[in-house]
Amino acid sequence: MSRVSPKSFPQGIITKGHTDKNFQFLVLSGNVLLLIQSHLANLPPSQRRSANRAVFYFECFLWLINHPPITSTLDLRTNAFLSIQRLFYGALYSNCFLAAEVKYSGRQRLVRYFFKLLAELSKSSPINIFVYSDLTDSQVRECIAQFEAIGIDPVRAAKLMGWQVADRSANSFRLKMGAIFDVFGPDFTMELHQESKKHALAHSHYSNYANVVSRFDDFLRWYDDDPIDRPSLNAHVLQDPVFVYQLFWSFQRWHFEGYSERSQTQPTERVLANLQRQWIRIICWAKSVLVSGGLMCSPLGDVWPEGSKKLTRFLHEVGHHRYADGESLVSQKLLTQIPLSVTDKEATELLFRQIEDDFNKVVRWARREIDHIAHRLNVIDQACDQGDLITLGSRISARAYGQPVMGMNSLIRTVKETHNGFAIIDHAMRGHLVSATGSSFSTSELAANLAMPTKYAIAPIALWLVAQHPVLTEASLLKCELFDRNGKRTGFVKTDSGSVLVVKKNRKGKQQEVVLSDDAASVVELLIQITAPVRRYLKEKRDDAWRRLFIVAGGQGFQEPYTFTNQTSFAKILRQKAFIQAHSAELGDMVSVLSLARIRATAGVLVYLKSLSIEKMAESLGNSKRVAMNHYLPPTIMQFFQERWVRIFQNAVIVHAMKDSPYLLDATDFSSMSELDMFLEAHALRTPPEEPEQLSSSSEQISGSSDPEIVISIDEGVLGVLLSLKMAVEQAGPRAAGTAVYWSQFAAK
Repeated sequence: MSRVSPKSFPQGIITKGHTDKNFQFLVLSGNVLLLIQSHLANLPPSQRRSANRAVFYFECFLWLINHPPITSTLDLRTNAFLSIQRLFYGALYSNCFLAAEVKYSGRQRLVRYFFKLLAELSKSSPINIFVYSDLTDSQVRECIAQFEAIGIDPVRAAKLMGWQVADRSANSFRLKMGAIFDVFGPDFTMELHQESKKHALAHSHYSNYANVVSRFDDFLRWYDDDPIDRPSLNAHVLQDPVFVYQLFWSFQRWHFEGYSERSQTQPTERVLANLQRQWIRIICWAKSVLVSGGLMCSPLGDVWPEGSKKLTRFLHEVGHHRYADGESLVSQKLLTQIPLSVTDKEATELLFRQIEDDFNKVVRWARREIDHIAHRLNVIDQACDQGDLITLGSRISARAYGQPVMGMNSLIRTVKETHNGFAIIDHAMRGHLVSATGSSFSTSELAANLAMPTKYAIAPIALWLVAQHPVLTEASLLKCELFDRNGKRTGFVKTDSGSVLVVKKNRKGKQQEVVLSDDAASVVELLIQITAPVRRYLKEKRDDAWRRLFIVAGGQGFQEPYTFTNQTSFAKILRQKAFIQAHSAELGDMVSVLSLARIRATAGVLVYLKSLSIEKMAESLGNSKRVAMNHYLPPTIMQFFQERWVRIFQNAVIVHAMKDSPYLLDATDFSSMSELDMFLEAHALRTPPEEPEQLSSSSEQISGSSDPEIVISIDEGVLGVLLSLKMAVEQAGPRAAGTAVYWSQFAAK
């Protein structure tokens, strides 16, 4: 048995938001479970979620302490059940049971709804209920201490904690291995966890392999529950090559054929292609982790099922596409949705106005938010001068007591001067501050007035920096290290070239030095300034996260600081209801598609639209031309310009061929002579040289130049026009016009 203590479980046994879709009640069972579930179903939706989670935690708690099954309502009438409730409340308030990221208010809500649920149950059957509202703050601490003094089974604790791994980029992932644990046992699972840790450290992005482990776990759950008569699963049969061969063929069949049953939809070509890619990754994982780690042997003859190569998607099919309205396929890579089939007028509107307008709207909004932060930072000293310093057990002055504005100024001064700009405001400290000022206060308002680096303050800074310098990727920016391990500032330095931000680009596997504009440098300085209090707090705790550029004050600004573990954690901020409601008035529909990746891609595309240069776009993004074209430039935009260039060429040929004809205007796309004149001024074909000597002289000049060849970009449409012209000249013979002969010779080359 292992004692529950902060030393044993510093991160908590159950992580914030943890759920298990295959969770099974083992302790709460029989009539008691049916009664609880029936009452949960009758609760209003607003209460049902918290009550459901409280029951889930209660089952986890009972299973953790190895409590005997509770099957009858008679079990709810005992004094032992009364003691269990008190111990459970201690667990809910303990950071050893629930992770520290769970707010105090969230813990209170769980306790309240669990009590309400028991009160509802008592209406149909007598229950011995512990009244949580009678608990004082000191009694809550006693309950926590009582829970943290008990002994628990470390194997059970490991299953509830999950199996964490970290990749080379320090991204953390919780591997889903509940079925693996149940089927193969704790020893096999712990060995697999150790092998997974080593495997993760060999990769800069482990999210795909975390999904592979989850898929393997789901398959084992299905295989073990399947009524078909076949050998039972255990760790020993994985050393049988014949069994492994049969197991992975069953796995492949479940992976592909079971998709329809799992999702209740028929797979499209795109889905089948994704399933194929996932399957190849599953086989790679099995070889690298299970076989290499000695947990499993290779199948008979080392023959692995490999799905179907016919399902592999072509490169041009890979992209961020979806159906917006059931009919129109749009690109989701940018802030602006680009339909994949639009008219020239619509395309022009999208390309030259809407994309830039959407981008500028987001940039202006982010800049305003940054300016607000800078303003609040500048007026902190003024607020401190007007407030009193709060000391333990005393009130502020009589003139200020009970006055919300004076109370807020006193809070600002106290946090800044007594706590060096940051403090953890828990339930007890909040009560002390309210008593001292004589008025309640908004924690979020206090955080805003102190310019705390909350998640909502950090978001516009990150978005604005990426918009100004799209070479900064989401991962490289959020994980930028401001200080090295020796405490020297190396992530943001000033050089002769200007202020330089030093980041690590994972896919390049090396450091990247980004020379910032003066505005961007001042924003980074502002970020360093507002994160200084939480940076000091983490450094004093010897938490290595203090070295990062982006540090977030937890909760509404006064909970444990944290850094971004992966891009998903930042993306969630932009999807939260509070963020959307706060900024929907300024951003409109843009608020629902906001992300660092889209800002970056849009900035790169705007470079292309202004320069029509893939090379310049790639340079702005820090990518190769191939990556920029295939992954950032929507095919609509490239297609638009290619078609436009073909039409320019075609109209130029027609104008030259019919220059003396009265039907010239009818033969072209132009509606008036002025429009035709504008076209000719910009795109008229130059008459080819008529004298052989001139042509020869020109050729000599070309051959004598430093470049031995000329590269001309054409697509299928242009090539088709040229080849058609060549065939027409061959059929016309000597009657062919000189211009036509010139372009036919050009096509032949």
